[in-house]
Amino acid sequence: MFRRNPGTSRYNVHMLNRRQLLAGMAAAAGAAQLTPRFRKSICSVAFPPTMPVAEKFAAAKANGFEGIELRMGDEITVDSKPDDLARLADAAEKSGVTIVSLWDSSPLSKAPLNSPDPALRAKGVDAIRQAIDFAHKLHCGAILLYPGRVGSGARFDIGYQDTWDRFSAELAKVVPDAEHAKVCLTMENVWNKFLLSPLEMRAFVDQFHSPWLQAHFDMGNVMQFGYPQDWILTLKSRIRRIHVKDYKLSARAEQGRFVPLFDGDVDFKGVMQALVSVDYRGFLSPEYGYDATDANYLKTLSEKLDRILAMA
Repeated sequence: MFRRNPGTSRYNVHMLNRRQLLAGMAAAAGAAQLTPRFRKSICSVAFPPTMPVAEKFAAAKANGFEGIELRMGDEITVDSKPDDLARLADAAEKSGVTIVSLWDSSPLSKAPLNSPDPALRAKGVDAIRQAIDFAHKLHCGAILLYPGRVGSGARFDIGYQDTWDRFSAELAKVVPDAEHAKVCLTMENVWNKFLLSPLEMRAFVDQFHSPWLQAHFDMGNVMQFGYPQDWILTLKSRIRRIHVKDYKLSARAEQGRFVPLFDGDVDFKGVMQALVSVDYRGFLSPEYGYDATDANYLKTLSEKLDRILAMA
């Protein structure tokens, strides 16, 4: 006659499942505590132009950064072979540095997606597809994009509506490639006279209905005509990468200027509170060019970023 094993009663199974659930929740909570909300990264423009990429990885890590943003056309050439990319990915891993983002701005500046020439736009699409492939091989999760310029200075080139329509149509062709490679295309708010408000950026991103096209937010770039806190609270979870810059507004109606961190008018405490409010979790990268006159330049940037992150 079959006898029920008391160790497998419904009560004991229920208790076992409950203990497993609680143990799993505790493990997940512990893992969350081990993973910081904000992670420090640095843009490659902060390093000497002739420094080998592997040395940039090591220098970033030595100065407290765990991520780095690289540039197509600079650290990564369009002629890079799979073996070249594999060596770079291996060097980054050995240094303990994540390749956070790959800038595709240089190739796209030669083939802008808002060009009236379909052949030129097609070259831009090919450039993005190549960047997606490179990013995948580099174990990099994001590509920085901007759509080209409406104009330059006082010269008007291409209409706002045409820029929106063409860029939207061409990007729609590569979003499936990004999804397949698990690489996010991130639009940056740059000084190109396009996507000038957080509402526009939000609408532009949302039209694709894809988690693989989001925003690369630059807090300093919005200061002339907006506020980074407002952009953050509007874009919310659409923000996937962040550039940290400061900007000094003019007391008059003239244009201000970019300045070192803490020398300008960016309300970093307000910015960090906004990032906590929208539950941003990820990398923040100071975007400042190389300063050959300061031997401690990277260390100074790292310490200033620490001060900003501590305001959260």
